[in-house]
Amino acid sequence: MTTSTTISTPPPPFDDPSLTNPLECPPLKWGIIGCGRVSHDFTQATKHLPSASVVACAARRLESAQTFADKHKIPKAYGSYDELLQDDSVECVYVGNVHSFRRSIGEKCLKANKHVLLEKPFACSTEDAEYLIGLAKERDLFLMEGMWTRFFPAVEQARRLVFGPDAVLGEVVHVCSDFNFNASDSEEYPSSFVYTHNLGGGSSYLVAPYPLAAASLFYKGVMPSQVSVVGQVDEATGVDLQAAAVLNFAPTSDVAPVMDADNKNENTPKLPGAGTACLSFGMLGESNEETTVIGTKGRLVIRSPGHCPTKLSVTLKAEGRGNAAGSIEYEFVLPEDTDEITKSGGFVYPNSAGFAYEAAAVARCIGSDRKETPQYTLQETLVNARLVDAIRDQLGVKPIAN
Repeated sequence: MTTSTTISTPPPPFDDPSLTNPLECPPLKWGIIGCGRVSHDFTQATKHLPSASVVACAARRLESAQTFADKHKIPKAYGSYDELLQDDSVECVYVGNVHSFRRSIGEKCLKANKHVLLEKPFACSTEDAEYLIGLAKERDLFLMEGMWTRFFPAVEQARRLVFGPDAVLGEVVHVCSDFNFNASDSEEYPSSFVYTHNLGGGSSYLVAPYPLAAASLFYKGVMPSQVSVVGQVDEATGVDLQAAAVLNFAPTSDVAPVMDADNKNENTPKLPGAGTACLSFGMLGESNEETTVIGTKGRLVIRSPGHCPTKLSVTLKAEGRGNAAGSIEYEFVLPEDTDEITKSGGFVYPNSAGFAYEAAAVARCIGSDRKETPQYTLQETLVNARLVDAIRDQLGVKPIAN
């Protein structure tokens, strides 16, 4: 096996390959709906973007919004979402409130002619997702699900290693991705919203979007032909606690790779697009949280924490079973906390400075009059909304009441 190589220079962002700095972006004025922990981290991360400004925040109680505004030096605080949406200075709204209100708040934002970044889950049903996407297109506005993972340089590089100019894995054969955490570390049972069915609690909304997005990235956003799910649903609360899903992807072509001396590493009967994925998610115990992509010419591992990674590795296959031709290690360091970030409490969750990559891409797309990002398209959001519905249906989780 050859000596491994370490690379630390971030790749250009998928939405603008001309850039060398993934945090470079035009000005954008943000409004924040929901003043909880995730909104805190998103707001903190925007402080890494000199051109970004959070100009207003809103909560259901003015006191909560004002406390949030004071902490982050936000000029305006509102005690209702409608007031923020009437503020002409707000160009794009980050929605980070409780899951079950995604459709109603997303609808309000779009009808107020605001661009919208909806935190995961994008919606609590495929029907709601289709409605919001249709409304955004009708009103010619930017809309995106907050799949921030896609914007980390480690994931941008993983895309390039599988599909782009640096592609080395050959045809994707299998994807394995997990995200399990122990909710009892921070949440009270059964009072926390993570255990509250009609607020959108449960692992299928909280963590399933991450491994689903990992699979859809490496299978180009195609809907799998088969989905099989097993897991546990809490009888007392009605929320799903954990599950494992196996996905099968049908071939996208019946023409196999050419089998000749110049392409010996593709000398397999595998058809393009065909493959499988094994996904695990839950909130009962903590998993390693990695994504492994197996290709005909090697394998790639997005290192833990896989939903907000800074490291990945590639091992290239040599001729013969079990032989490796070499490996490449990638590490992309997050921006360091500024004094301003430290004084306002730092971050609640791991690697939340990475929200800055997502916010920068949103600003670039809005600034160039694009209505979605190529890193995570609305079509992919719909595919994964359908998969969440299928998971919940197979587990026997009841739909959320309107």
